[in-house]
Amino acid sequence: MKSLLHTTACWLLLPLSLAAQPPDGGGTSDDFDLDSLLAEQPGTETPAPDSPMDGASPSAPAAAQAPVETVDTLPVQTLPQPPAEAPKPRNPRALEEIVVTAQKTEQSVTEVPVSVTAISGDFIRETGSADLADVSLYVPNVRIDADDIGSPQVFIRGFGTNAFNPSFESSVGFVQDELFFGRPGYFTEALFDVAGLEVLRGPQNTLFGKNTIAGVFNVTSKRPGQAFEGDGRYFYGQHGERRLEAGAGGMFADWGGLRVSTLKRQQDGELYNTFLQRNEESLKQDAYRLKLLLLPSDKVDVEITGVVSDTSAPFWPYQLFQLDSDTRTYLQGFDPNVEDNPTDDRTESGTRGFIGKGSETLGVKTQWDIGDVGALSEVNGVLVIGGSNFHIDQLNELDVSPADIANLDSHEKHRQFTTELRLTGKADSLFGLGTGVQFVAGLYQFQSRYDLLARILAGQDIVSYLMTADAIQLATKQRQATSTGAIPLPGLANLSAVAANGDLYQFDYGQDIRALALFGQFTWNLDEKLSITPGLRINREVKDVDSKGQSHCAVKDTLPGVGAVTGGLGNAAGATADPCIVAQFLMSRDYDQRQLKREEFDLSPKLAVQYFAEHGINYYTSYARGAKSGGYNSISFTGSNLEYDAEKARTVEVGAKGQFFDGTLNANLTFYDTAFNNLQVLAFNGVFFDVSNAGSAVSRGLEADFLWATPYEPLRLIGSLGVLSAKYKRYQNAPAPIYASDTIGATQNLDGQRIAFAPDRTGTLTPTLTYPLGSVVATLATDIIYQGSQFTDTDLDINTRVGGHFLYAARIIIAHPDDRWSLTVGGSNLADKRVLNQVIDATFFPGTYFAQQASGRQLFATLTARF
Repeated sequence: MKSLLHTTACWLLLPLSLAAQPPDGGGTSDDFDLDSLLAEQPGTETPAPDSPMDGASPSAPAAAQAPVETVDTLPVQTLPQPPAEAPKPRNPRALEEIVVTAQKTEQSVTEVPVSVTAISGDFIRETGSADLADVSLYVPNVRIDADDIGSPQVFIRGFGTNAFNPSFESSVGFVQDELFFGRPGYFTEALFDVAGLEVLRGPQNTLFGKNTIAGVFNVTSKRPGQAFEGDGRYFYGQHGERRLEAGAGGMFADWGGLRVSTLKRQQDGELYNTFLQRNEESLKQDAYRLKLLLLPSDKVDVEITGVVSDTSAPFWPYQLFQLDSDTRTYLQGFDPNVEDNPTDDRTESGTRGFIGKGSETLGVKTQWDIGDVGALSEVNGVLVIGGSNFHIDQLNELDVSPADIANLDSHEKHRQFTTELRLTGKADSLFGLGTGVQFVAGLYQFQSRYDLLARILAGQDIVSYLMTADAIQLATKQRQATSTGAIPLPGLANLSAVAANGDLYQFDYGQDIRALALFGQFTWNLDEKLSITPGLRINREVKDVDSKGQSHCAVKDTLPGVGAVTGGLGNAAGATADPCIVAQFLMSRDYDQRQLKREEFDLSPKLAVQYFAEHGINYYTSYARGAKSGGYNSISFTGSNLEYDAEKARTVEVGAKGQFFDGTLNANLTFYDTAFNNLQVLAFNGVFFDVSNAGSAVSRGLEADFLWATPYEPLRLIGSLGVLSAKYKRYQNAPAPIYASDTIGATQNLDGQRIAFAPDRTGTLTPTLTYPLGSVVATLATDIIYQGSQFTDTDLDINTRVGGHFLYAARIIIAHPDDRWSLTVGGSNLADKRVLNQVIDATFFPGTYFAQQASGRQLFATLTARF
């Protein structure tokens, strides 16, 4: 971390030196207090900017007549102006405009030709959301499965990545305070002191970089305000959930300010392990953020952010589902109470698994107002540099049962350093044509090192397991095979008394990534109503990989002269086999492949056309392409077929955005068509997971959201809708459901079939009523949330299908009229709907499943104070 701090300090000197003799021109910065489509509450107004660098923003186009609250020094992009009209008195109930940075410049959300949902930090806190998985319920066509906090799965429009294989890049990018983070595990780092969240759907590679092929989560934390201020809230919920979130700060001088914030989170969870007598969903999370604002001149704004986060929990929260008779008989020998009801909040796993994860991040964002440069005006520069260290240490039971068959011991380290330098500005025309141009262009560099040390460890009961029908079925690939009562591994008959301690298969994987990109786009106003926005990113990426797999056991490590034995699981009689138990079971072999190298060159173009009609409605259509990196399988058991190709995507969107009913209704509607090629998937082979490219897929649907200040003044309505039809266009040799086949590891043709993790419909409706009651203000809000049917495993096994269902939440908020304090009492899933969040094939028991239950009813109370 010392080297990181030193490098960051050196970079910081560059913009400060540029500010020594600042050019003429104004450039100001407002405090980031992102108002949101989902955060508006009746009777509340968006607070005025309180940054010490307040200043005039460029005039908003008539396409968005409501005032725009700016969030930093970048200029709000000015789009074509509709014909001038006589000024009209502003409706006092008109909604405030929402400002987003989806195109690297500040814009009203109604001006952005992208399907984007903006959510304020206040809304996140009011709903009791603890993480992005909770927030995703309010975003159309988005799904987050964060039960594995080390490898969360994030899907947008049906496309995402199963991050269980750690060499996979995420299909959905995660950006916080303008820093891109290169591991999926950052999605489950602490979410606190948030000013706003933007969810961008579809390929965002042109401006946000590679590995944003399905979309981007863009999170912004709070900045220091002009005056000293603080806020804190204490959340208390069922199942021992407690969260303390607090932040305070302000300007300590004309040239600087500071904000310090923290999160303390703890919970017991619902899932109880009756075998180990412990809570399997307990969690402890601590995080701290320091944000320093420096104003060395009236032209320069420097924001330095440091974040530390640490999380620990048991691992992992699954239950057995659909045990067959022979598996049940075997497991009852270890626990007579073993059962397979996946909705009773009970499990019987026998290993005290755990996961510990954390990160340390330092980022510096410098903005300076360059002013006019030749024919260019209002030129601004932004330099964002940052580094982060991330780690995961975990031990989890692979069989999720009271038997101790095998465990996964895994250790991951990730280090990254990023730099982005970009310029924004305006011109009067393009070669004398049109009514104006706004541009953004930049250079981006990403460098990272990732190391994985993972071991599959034989458990104490692995030898007894090898005598079961399940082991024979895996050995013979025959689903109907039965136990003979003898050890099914002839080569291990004379080793049955050898202790399993020390028998393992180990992965050593190291990966270096170096990426460099040039990007840019400009919006060209052809006339008062029509504009086009072309963009392009040129990206070159190099991956250097060392990958090694090796078995270890007493016979092999201490008695090398014994040599190999014959027979074994998956080996014909007389074939050479590894003498170690785990190696035979996994059908693995030793390999050591060094200096693997992969180079990728990618062009990610986009083109958007917008037409601003009367009454401020923005009709747009856009085309974009993107890519996600290929790579090498980090958990291969044989060393063969390590490499997989990059994913490619293109999307077309047609949409409309605007304000209606005299500014009291904000509405957005987008239709899209997306095609993917070379989908990267994990396919279960009966024992573990293979890495492959699935072929091609297509997703079509719509997204809509709205916020309406109804004619009945106390009532506001917030709503969203997602319709999704995602299918494989070509996916042959896909894994087949085990229950439906006599052969384990069988394949099927999924051409034209539905994609997993793609709910056919999602929707929310949140009516909010606010009334003054004497000296306080009372608010009642209700959430009606619909999650459509979906499959939760790649093979589309009918037992992994989760049906469509409604969830209901509500909260009552009693607050001081000046918002000095508030008390919220509420609950989620009030009907206590019992549904399975995910179902996957069990690794050691063919025909059995591992299931994870979604949260049941959760009641909570939150006390908030502001000063």
